[in-house]
Amino acid sequence: MPSMDTEVAYVRQLFSEVLSSSEALACDAVLLSGGLDTSIASETLKQLAGSQLRKAITVTIDPAQNELAKSHGLFIQEPQDVVYARKIAERLGLDHHVLTPTLDELFFTASGESTLELCVRVRQTFDGMELRNAVVIAHALKYAKSIGCQRVCTGDGADELFAGYSFMQGMSDGDLQKYTLNMIKTMSFCAVPLAKALGLEVWSPFLDPRVIEYATTRGNSRELKVGLFEGAQHGKLVLRMAFPEVVSAGRKKEPIECGCGTTVMPALAELAVSDREFENEAKEALDKYGIVVRDKERLVYFRTFSRVVLLGKDPGQLQAGSSDACPDCKFRLRDGTSFCSVCGLYPARPIVRD
Repeated sequence: MPSMDTEVAYVRQLFSEVLSSSEALACDAVLLSGGLDTSIASETLKQLAGSQLRKAITVTIDPAQNELAKSHGLFIQEPQDVVYARKIAERLGLDHHVLTPTLDELFFTASGESTLELCVRVRQTFDGMELRNAVVIAHALKYAKSIGCQRVCTGDGADELFAGYSFMQGMSDGDLQKYTLNMIKTMSFCAVPLAKALGLEVWSPFLDPRVIEYATTRGNSRELKVGLFEGAQHGKLVLRMAFPEVVSAGRKKEPIECGCGTTVMPALAELAVSDREFENEAKEALDKYGIVVRDKERLVYFRTFSRVVLLGKDPGQLQAGSSDACPDCKFRLRDGTSFCSVCGLYPARPIVRD
């Protein structure tokens, strides 16, 4: 195996080539979470001749504007995405748009189609993990559309390909290699269909075929993906070492929902939905559709799902009705995964281990 120094040089050159492509240079905005992935993409892209990158968009939940959640102590810390994003935008001279929607605005109200309705319609889901993240992306993309952006850069794919998630970092080398190879068959990113629904284009350097090939062949080893950087254990090691100068090189991985603040939604739903409401509406979902709604957060989203996806339709035609169906919601499971993308059940089918 080549040395780490060799791999670092290779990765830096690889991303220089990927980000010099016409697809990359045409990006006029970045969804700037302030994480490692968008830090690498934006800081590298902005330096290149011909880059159209001018705007950055960051979504953050301001605890002060969300009284119910704040009064019950649901915000453990101030969302950190905006802290790092501001540093990156300032360094690059980007026109930085910091959006501070309330949780009400994201999940419940709108002058037209709400952000939640857009996500449920496009993603066909009432899974909390999906929607806590998707509403942030959708809100940013809707805003990008409103200010005239046409092609938006994201950081999608880095965590899946380079062991960004904590559970991947605990795997053995062999298990991580197998998991990564399976991941490329099943990974899905909400930004692509949401952007399409809004008439926008999105692009990520980490989903370029050359990067995927590297991460699943030559670069598919735990030694390159997991290790110490600036005194702490991280995933995406080779990316951090290839771009040590970027603002977020040493930032720990935070899911979108944690970095922006929507992670409080499960606890907020517990406050907003009474036990009687949950019991009655969960029973109705089971009786009418054969769907199990497991918790109050899912019920909040199922209310929209039933109106946007199920209303006026025969559930039997939508649902799988076979051995390949999720036992909770009865919708067909995607091939190769034990996770139900509709209701979020895991495992929704037996997990076969080698």
